[in-house]
Amino acid sequence: MVVEFYAEWTIPYISVPAASTATVGIMENMGQGEGLNVFSGTDSVSQYFDPDNLPLLPLVEIPSKLNPLRDEKVRIYAKMLTAHPALNVKALPALNMLRHEPSAASKSIVEASSGSTVLSLAMAARALYGNDNVCAYVTNKKQPDQLRLLRLFGLKIALYGGLAQQEPHDPKGIMSRLRRLANADEKICYLGQYDNDQNWKSHERWTGRQIWKQIPKVNVFCTTVGTGGCITGTGVYLKAQNPSVKNVGVCNVFGDPTPGPRHFPGFESSTFPWRETIDDFEEVSSVASYSMSMQLCREGIVAGPSSGEGLCGLIQYLEKMRTSGRLSELAHPETGEISCVFICCDLPYQYLDGYFDRLPESQFPPILNQVVEMTTGPQILLGCDQDKYSESWILSTRQAARMISCSNQRKQRLRECKRRSNQTRMAHVKQRTLGTRFLDLRQREDFETEHIPQSMNSPLESLTPAISDLFGDSETLHMIWMGLQTKFIKGEKELSPKKVPIVILCYDGDTSQMATSILRAKGYTAFSVCGGFCALKRFTPTRKLGNGDE
Repeated sequence: MVVEFYAEWTIPYISVPAASTATVGIMENMGQGEGLNVFSGTDSVSQYFDPDNLPLLPLVEIPSKLNPLRDEKVRIYAKMLTAHPALNVKALPALNMLRHEPSAASKSIVEASSGSTVLSLAMAARALYGNDNVCAYVTNKKQPDQLRLLRLFGLKIALYGGLAQQEPHDPKGIMSRLRRLANADEKICYLGQYDNDQNWKSHERWTGRQIWKQIPKVNVFCTTVGTGGCITGTGVYLKAQNPSVKNVGVCNVFGDPTPGPRHFPGFESSTFPWRETIDDFEEVSSVASYSMSMQLCREGIVAGPSSGEGLCGLIQYLEKMRTSGRLSELAHPETGEISCVFICCDLPYQYLDGYFDRLPESQFPPILNQVVEMTTGPQILLGCDQDKYSESWILSTRQAARMISCSNQRKQRLRECKRRSNQTRMAHVKQRTLGTRFLDLRQREDFETEHIPQSMNSPLESLTPAISDLFGDSETLHMIWMGLQTKFIKGEKELSPKKVPIVILCYDGDTSQMATSILRAKGYTAFSVCGGFCALKRFTPTRKLGNGDE
């Protein structure tokens, strides 16, 4: 077996303060320059978490069976950030952000995360500061096993409803709520992974530097885009060494999330310097991501679905370059090879349900003596609002206005046929123009004051304009959800046929998002409008209740 020079495993020695007992432990075990990777003393775990005190994290070439371009001199390596003590890519930004915020030592640390980031923050906060006061703000769509994992690591959990993956700068989103919470209470520390520069700088300091040391002839770097910290920081370092290195970011397909990465519209507002760093973007479906992750795991490279997404995106990019006849542009001028690196971000174990939900049963060995057990959960947000949400079901105000305009034109044509008593033509038009229905959940007096022409009012008793943050108030969320369940069970006759689009209107768009989620689960083609009626009325004519309404 030939071991190439850039695959050597070097163990740097970084000095620590003389008073540290960990220094003694490390030095005692160094022997004749040989690092035994032993940490002892009162700050042993802190030293263990420090990448400067660890061997370089492994860089492993994937098996040829997973590399469809191996015969064209493409070499693909997995950078195993899962080999860090915290077992995930977020360990580096968590450590770096905490180091640059020493006040976190005595504060309650909060973060909107249900996985790697908040787990890493909890471990690093204990290791650095002995602080175990960390709270994870988590979507109530998480499976019970995933919530138990957080509690296993000592995290407090606060649930929120609505979209699971929210836009970082949405003023009504969970991240904005946490910013306001931290600004109002000096005892709370919100590090804010999405706009904290110490996130991406951690990968400039460690990930990029390690990759360059291990494989200085790297041609392509690829990873998924969540906060954008890894692709930005690693890309900044690699391009500083060789501007010709291509950095490829991989995003979720809009409306089809893989845990961790984001879709491009949800990332585009990032304040990190990604525009001058990322050369290309790819999108990968969740099914492809989970499938590739499973294949990696079965070949001994144990990594979660976001790692599978990264590899799929890299292969997509390379295939496109080959199809366009440009693959050779990526080759190193000396070796003629194309050396590519993607990141293994986390492990698969917390996503097991996702593999079995998305992949066909035929891809898994059978359970020979299967037993089914039922479990229940009593928490208020785990017993309601459990149906899927999707950004693709939220119409922009312009999209909704166009639907209203088209619907009005269709109904006008139908009236004209009635006036002409053209029964044949009327039947034909009616069949073709059974258009979008609009269901307004606002109170009757508000509907009578102003509403969308042709819309139907079906007031939701518990809904008022005073509800300004539905998904931030668990009791109100439960109350609205119960009201919607009752309404749609008793009032299904008010709804259009399931295949006919129905747009739900409320005051600000939040309740209609929930209504859309419920109706979609029942098979209706439902939509909500971003910002609700208050936003929509600026883009389309409205009228008072009176002549002309049907």
